[in-house]
Amino acid sequence: MILLVKVVYLCCYKRVSKHYKKMKNTLTTIVLLLFTFTLIACECPEYDLKTLDKVSYEMSDVVIIGVVVKTGTNFKIVVVELLKGTIKSDTLDGTVYESDDAINSCSFFPRDKGKYLFYLNRVILKGKTYYQYSECLGTRMLNMAVYPVSLHTEKTKKELIIDTNLWIDEMRRKK
Repeated sequence: MILLVKVVYLCCYKRVSKHYKKMKNTLTTIVLLLFTFTLIACECPEYDLKTLDKVSYEMSDVVIIGVVVKTGTNFKIVVVELLKGTIKSDTLDGTVYESDDAINSCSFFPRDKGKYLFYLNRVILKGKTYYQYSECLGTRMLNMAVYPVSLHTEKTKKELIIDTNLWIDEMRRKK
């Protein structure tokens, strides 16, 4: 990448030397942005489904089966079944924000409405309770339309759905 920046710099400098200062500032900004995005990106370890579910369960305040009724960075979930933890309402407000409008780089939001297995953590913002989930944990649609980022598997979608249902039954027994 540094080589690319040097080539662009030399090429542009020879052609437009009178705009040297502006070009230098622009290139510096581009390089800083590229490095900043690399530094704040969330890196997730990969697990098989069974390990991912166990890690996700341990790292979560609340585990539910829920239906997403509003998507986006401030999403809404209607709770179908509580599998771990306590909640005060059957409707949960989700967010990717932490404090002072800062976005958690690993926090994620549902893009599609539907039924999910959620691994959630509680966050209090301006006195109100919200829930977040990490893209590194095992939150997923129950139909496995989209796989969790941390899932490493050779199993078919059908096998993953069966394994998910077995895991849900195991969590029900733990309650």
